[in-house]
Amino acid sequence: MSVTVHDIYQMIQEIAPFETAEAFDNVGLIIGRGDREVNRILIALDVTMDVVKEAISLGAELIISHHPLLFRARKNLVEEDPEGQILCEMVRHHLCLISAHTNLDRTAMSGSACCARMLGLENLRQEGDFLFLGDFEKAITGTELKKLISNVLGIEARLYGNEEMVISTLAIAGGAYDEGWHSAQLSGAQALLTGEVRHHNALSASMSGFLLYDGGHYATEAPLVSNLASYLQNRLDDVKYNVRVYPSQCTPFPGV
Repeated sequence: MSVTVHDIYQMIQEIAPFETAEAFDNVGLIIGRGDREVNRILIALDVTMDVVKEAISLGAELIISHHPLLFRARKNLVEEDPEGQILCEMVRHHLCLISAHTNLDRTAMSGSACCARMLGLENLRQEGDFLFLGDFEKAITGTELKKLISNVLGIEARLYGNEEMVISTLAIAGGAYDEGWHSAQLSGAQALLTGEVRHHNALSASMSGFLLYDGGHYATEAPLVSNLASYLQNRLDDVKYNVRVYPSQCTPFPGV
């Protein structure tokens, strides 16, 4: 029995219903046909030209991305801009695209939850839509946590606030969610790890005795790629479908 793009869509729907995405988002089947047969799938955080070339080299029929293409409305399809070039190349090679963005961010498959597990947090729990909280077995200082985040994510994390502050509970919201610091504080956390920290939120949090960590948008969400690939591969193997799922090896930023 063959597997179609629609079958893969339904497997994602089971864990991250597309209707739970934010109203501004663009999720679901974005390019291609639901009845297209699938033998190889590539999972990526972003659809870049390198990712498209990787999918073509693998012989993949479907790309599943976290960040969607066509996030903002287009009035043309020309190859003079990066997204237009990517879209044209995908159409030329009959590549389909499914994106699972804010619907996936609300689940245990999210980059936030993945980071929490990588950092060894205990008693992992979700607060609200996008915050995941966990506890350290032994409380650590702000400086110690900065080193831990940097080592685990393979980046140089930025710390905003009192580096000597003691942290027993950390909130995580990968990507761009620094505005969630106050909700994190109300939920009992002493610090929030996110992917982008704006100056005004850094100031407000610091003056409130709360720590903000900037781990980079890419680094705080990239762990979901292998996690989602493993989930889909296991689901397909369980029903004995001969489909291979590949986590992308591409990174848009050298050194990350």
